[in-house]
Parts: sequence; C-alpha cells; structure tokens
Amino acid sequence: MNLHKRVIRANRISFLQTRPFFFFCVFLKIQIFLAGKTTFPAKGFAKILTEDQAFGRLESYRSFIVRDLNSTSFHKAYAFRFRMRHMPRRGKEFYRTGTIYGLAIGHGSSRIELDSTSLNSSPQKFLLHNGLKPKVWFLSPNDQKSRLLKDPELFQPISEGMNQSPFDLLMPFVFWDATYIKSGRVAGRPSHLYSFLPPQWVNNIRPDITEIIMALDESYEAPLRIETFSRANVPSRTFILNGMKKIAGHWIIKSLDCKNRIDRSNTRFEVTSAALDLDLEQSLFSPSGLLKMPVVPSDAFISSK
Repeated sequence: MNLHKRVIRANRISFLQTRPFFFFCVFLKIQIFLAGKTTFPAKGFAKILTEDQAFGRLESYRSFIVRDLNSTSFHKAYAFRFRMRHMPRRGKEFYRTGTIYGLAIGHGSSRIELDSTSLNSSPQKFLLHNGLKPKVWFLSPNDQKSRLLKDPELFQPISEGMNQSPFDLLMPFVFWDATYIKSGRVAGRPSHLYSFLPPQWVNNIRPDITEIIMALDESYEAPLRIETFSRANVPSRTFILNGMKKIAGHWIIKSLDCKNRIDRSNTRFEVTSAALDLDLEQSLFSPSGLLKMPVVPSDAFISSK
C-alpha cells in the first residue's frame, strides 16, 4: 500500500472513531436550539423566592418608579448631568451631553434636556411620564409648544444615531404581565429574574418584541441587566448596569450600557455629576413647563468620578 492510500485509510479510520462524538455534539446543539432561548447569565447561589415574595418585590419596584409627589417629601428633586457615548462597531465614536431632572429619585415624571449642538442652537427637551401606558412630550428648539409623541416614536433614539430611546429610559415593560423565572447571581450579585410579555399596543407597532427579561438586584432593587428578545434565541438588545455610586446619601446610577446586537454598537449612558435634595417647581414637569428652564446652581453639582 503506497503512502497516499495509507493516509486516506488512516483518516477514514480516525473519522469513524470520532463520529459518535461528532454526532453527539451536533445532537446537543440541535437540542439546545429546539429548547429555545435561555435566560442571560445568572450563575451561583441566590435565595429562591416564593411566588408571593417574588411579586411582592416586583410590586415594590413598580411602586418606586411611579411615585407621586403627593406621597413623597418635598425638597427631594435632583438634576443629573450625563454624557451619552456611542461606540459603533466600525467608525468613530461620538457623544451627546445633557441633563435629566426629576422631582424625586424614582418619581414617575422626569425631563431630559439634550445640550445644543452645531446643528441645534437650543436644547432638545423631553418630558417623560412613566406607567403601563407611558407618555412622552417633545419640545424641539424651534417650537413654542411641546408635542405628545406617537407610540412608534417612543422606540426611536432620543438622539440620532444612538441606541437609547424614551422607551428604554422609562422601562414601562416592568408593568406588563410578568413571570418570575428564577434567582441567581448576575454580575456577582444576588438577583431575581422576571419575564415580561408585551401588551397589545406594543404588539401593534413592534411585533418583533416577543419578551423582555430583567434581573432585579436583591439589595438595591435596581435592574442589573435587561434583555429584549425578538424571534431569535439571542437578545436583540441588552442593557447592563455597570455601576452605582453613593452621593449625598443617595445611590445613583453611574453608568449603563445599551447594546444593539443587530449592528453590534453600544451607547454608554454616564452620569458625570449630580445635584440632589433640590427644590424644583412641579410645573416644570408638565407639557407647558418644558418652555421653562430649571435653575440649579453650578456649585450644587457633585462629580460622580
């Protein structure tokens, strides 16, 4: 037998010997695919909750993010200076800065002002009201009256080319029909995972959104990770909380990422400084109040670095 035939015979024997393992790997991959998507990484021990405990925690978080001023103390308003840093897979990074205001941390109403750019001589302003059916008003630099955004516009970026939308910032999905999945460690912290199914108004305009899964931190009751699923077995969008910081006795978000799997881009929202325990007029958080400018002394801001 010449050398060429020996090599062919050896390769054939090698394949026959490894074929069971090869087909086992293929079978395993098929089974994983048929099993559908898996929840995002939640490894390690965390206390498993009963159904009552799980939904008690979820209701507590829901109540926190739609608090009304009538049930909270005055002098608790805030202003966060922020920077959005967009990091595309290819091309140059670009930035957008602004300020987010609220009557109290967790209050159901807030407003965002994007700083002027070379294209816009005046800030772009948004008023956000959270809830099962959120509402967002927009005031462009050239308008004298704010405009209520239509439902499809809630899913459009608040700044062109970036990932975050009003829907992302409000997170109204926490009010959707929910299922407690399990508990585990996410980013090293004990967390509880919930699945949310979209209501009809979302199905009508975004039928591609089939489920949203959120990990709620055990101690801080803050979302650590949020994944939006479409018809694929992997999330189309992922929100990751990168860190929190305690300023003037309050825990605030320091940085979070919004990753888009389709174009593999990431927009990082970073709080650069915070002013807390402020007095802001309630009228500033009305559609007509967008015409007014909140006054916060520059020395009231504390760096989050």
